Amino acid sequence: MKNDGETAGVIAFPPLIYGIPLALSLAADHFISKRRLPPSSRVLAAGFFAAAASIVIPSVREFRKAGTAVDPFEETTALIEGGPFAYTRNPLYCALTLVYCGAALATRRTFPLALLPAVLWTMNTGVIDREERYLERKFGDAYRDYVHRVPRWF
Repeated sequence: MKNDGETAGVIAFPPLIYGIPLALSLAADHFISKRRLPPSSRVLAAGFFAAAASIVIPSVREFRKAGTAVDPFEETTALIEGGPFAYTRNPLYCALTLVYCGAALATRRTFPLALLPAVLWTMNTGVIDREERYLERKFGDAYRDYVHRVPRWF
């Protein structure tokens, strides 16, 4: 992706960074592995999905309230520090991680969980690091103060 300075220049749309490895690892697990997580993992999956929803809804509300784009390929026009952003700088990515884990648990597959560290590394280096450099350039001291107060992840 071309970075014209008005966007973060992330490597890919974050849901795809989670979705493609999830789909591939679920398919691989289906054909290769005989190991399954216990049936009770499906109950745990419901909790992961509920937790993700409880993060996504107020996060999107904060974006709308601030009048800035959720899409990382669009210009960020406001620094959001309220709602879930008071606890993590990346609540939507935390929610995507919960959905990814929930999908692995719901399908009782192990390969997606083994692949999760690579997904998180890709998110950190290809998306979050770029977004943070962009936000620091755009918002300066206000963003640096925010970084010191709020963790990247939980």
